[in-house]
Amino acid sequence: MKAARKSFETAHAGATDARARSELPERIRGIHRDLAAARPHLCPERAVLVTEYFRKYDAPGEPAVVRQARVLHHLLTRKSVRIYPGELIVGNAGTSRVSCILQPELASAFMASELAWIERRRTNPFRISRIDRARLATRVIPYWLRRSMPARMFPDPLTAARYVRSQLDPVFYLINEAGGIGHFLPDYARMLRLGTRGYLESLAGQNDPLHQAAGIVLRGLEKWAERIAEHASGLARDSVDRVRRAELVEIARICRKVPREPAETFHEALQSLWLTHLAVNLESINSAVSFGRIDQYLYPYYQRDLERGVLARERALELLLCFSAKATEHLFLLSSRISEYHAGYLVVQAAVVGGMDREGRDAVNPLTWLLLEIMEKHRMRDPNYQVRVHRGSPPDYLARAADVARQGSGMPAFFNDEAVVAALTAHGFPPQDARDYGIVGCVEPSIPGKSFLSTDAALFNLPICLELALNGGRRWNDRRRSGAPTPDPAGFRSMDDILGSFQQQLYFQIDRLIADLRMAEKGNRDHHPTPLSSLLVAGCIESGKDLTAGGARYNGSGVQGVGVADVADSLAALDHLVFRRKRLRLTEVLEALRANFDGCEEVRVKLERAPKFGNDHPLPDGYAARVVQMFHDSLVRHRNTRGGTYVPGFYSVTCHVAFGKKTGALPSARRAGEPFASSLGPAVGAERRGPTALLQSVAKVDSALMPNGNALNLRFDPAQLEGDRGIERLQGLIRGFFEQNGMQVQLNVIDPELLEDARAHPGKHPELVVRVAGYCAYFDDLPEAAKDEIIRRTRLRAC
Repeated sequence: MKAARKSFETAHAGATDARARSELPERIRGIHRDLAAARPHLCPERAVLVTEYFRKYDAPGEPAVVRQARVLHHLLTRKSVRIYPGELIVGNAGTSRVSCILQPELASAFMASELAWIERRRTNPFRISRIDRARLATRVIPYWLRRSMPARMFPDPLTAARYVRSQLDPVFYLINEAGGIGHFLPDYARMLRLGTRGYLESLAGQNDPLHQAAGIVLRGLEKWAERIAEHASGLARDSVDRVRRAELVEIARICRKVPREPAETFHEALQSLWLTHLAVNLESINSAVSFGRIDQYLYPYYQRDLERGVLARERALELLLCFSAKATEHLFLLSSRISEYHAGYLVVQAAVVGGMDREGRDAVNPLTWLLLEIMEKHRMRDPNYQVRVHRGSPPDYLARAADVARQGSGMPAFFNDEAVVAALTAHGFPPQDARDYGIVGCVEPSIPGKSFLSTDAALFNLPICLELALNGGRRWNDRRRSGAPTPDPAGFRSMDDILGSFQQQLYFQIDRLIADLRMAEKGNRDHHPTPLSSLLVAGCIESGKDLTAGGARYNGSGVQGVGVADVADSLAALDHLVFRRKRLRLTEVLEALRANFDGCEEVRVKLERAPKFGNDHPLPDGYAARVVQMFHDSLVRHRNTRGGTYVPGFYSVTCHVAFGKKTGALPSARRAGEPFASSLGPAVGAERRGPTALLQSVAKVDSALMPNGNALNLRFDPAQLEGDRGIERLQGLIRGFFEQNGMQVQLNVIDPELLEDARAHPGKHPELVVRVAGYCAYFDDLPEAAKDEIIRRTRLRAC
């Protein structure tokens, strides 16, 4: 242990001067400048090449998985190759420096409905040339309108039209899995160890469709790397800069070696990792395919290079910063309406460090420390860097992570190993695999290289079920019934009546969601299998079953419950004021809700003063726990088409704003259209007793019921966390919360005046990164409603 401590201190040496740590190498400053200047472009390349393959070369008689392998091979052997100035890790996603990748065979044919004005839309605009717009409008989108995922999911056009209409403007739920296969942790460590040749050798003699498809995509990956190597060699020949020429020669050598052969050096490992990762993202949708425990599987290469004297720590830092910058170069397409639910050009490629190993021992190593410095210096929206913490984590490791988090870049988020492992084992995962969890996307625990848990399959509006429960299955002032036919609330005599009606509405809407979600699962299985992704998940090759068909060792689907605190506060207000203290009649409350509190201010004030979640009060905290239990139970009674269970998570992306716009007034005193509480936190302005009370409220909600994770945002002013005392306060809050079995916490430490200035003057602070709900985004890229919600979040005072 003493030797380990010494290695931690050695790794940390020279990193204590905050000013020195914040300085970037000149190469990285140049890359960051170029990325900041690059506006997102809608890139037609993938869409055109995929369409070209299906128009010219497709053989419909072949198995779907083989056809999809040929599509990816066609793409990788023909896509453009770019190497940008100064970069050491290469491989471009599209034709522009920051490219939005289209998947027309999935859902983006419908997402491209705003193609004519996409560069002028208010939320997440994309630049596109007239020529590229014409290519998409005439050659790509018409081909896919009747062949893309939504059209193939349903047996009849009317059902498909109903689904598309509901999902282009979601009210009750938003299904993400129809967009393609993302949100999982490939076994990148195995690719680094074996290379594509090792995989091909393991496939020898096997010729069923999945094995045939795997061979096709592996050879496509090799040819892509060879093309990049040739391009690097050509640039080297033309370069007049001796230093850059040598770098390009080395890049060419590495790309001729990996991913074909096993990686041997740290540089080779990072390059192999990036090309494999980007190929996975190009196969289906580039959404939250994540890196997993990056400090664990890259450490052997880092350690060996240091011991051999072929790598200095400063060079490793530069390579990691180059690698991190690559993660910001690709985006995926959403319509402006759906961008309200998933705002901020999010891709959310999570990378987690620290924590315990499979046997429960501390796993922090010298590369962990270096990656903490990367988090401090990188300060961009991706990768979504995070840290794992457990009871045996070194105190100086937690102190360093807290120091980085308080600097205002939104990273890292903190995860409690004990809580996450307990949630996973409670849902059937073996302890050793559970201890080896990584994080997918925002906050979702998953087993690296062994699972397809589809961790962002859908998002669900919880408060609207309470609106339906209080109005006989109808929306306020809507004569049509859109929910279950529950009793007239005028006859409710107890909270049990309200809870029973809420549960009926919840189960009714969940059943509708699952029915649609299963159609998306079948659509992916039958029409859009993923041979490269399947190769990188244990169980698929062994069984001959694609990832989409249940081939992974562990299968599941994660559905996010949005608005827990709003339901809890509403139930607490009804209990407190109507049934316990009898300060209001239920009919009074219902009339006020139908009127959106117009002319009912006295009722609204009483409701507003009722106990609220986030203040360590047993009434709303108990209802939050009950809502989470009910949501959990409504899901786990179903199984998906891959044989796994539907399980809950509690993070909201920006759905808490978008769903809030669609939902009527609530007994919490929230008016119609106002945002819900973000993720698992309290409603804005409801927290009145400081961060300790807030954390105690959240800790009372059983995290074992959240195998798909949760997000909890805390916002502090920088002055509250200054100096050594600030780090101590922050550590104390995190440790205390985790000792009570809290699962996750993340920070926004930003001067409120800076946020106000950034909102008032778009473009003035282009690199201002904020923590939204499990992920980071540039503040400028968020819609106005999401900006307002972040600014309005309670500014906590550290104890």
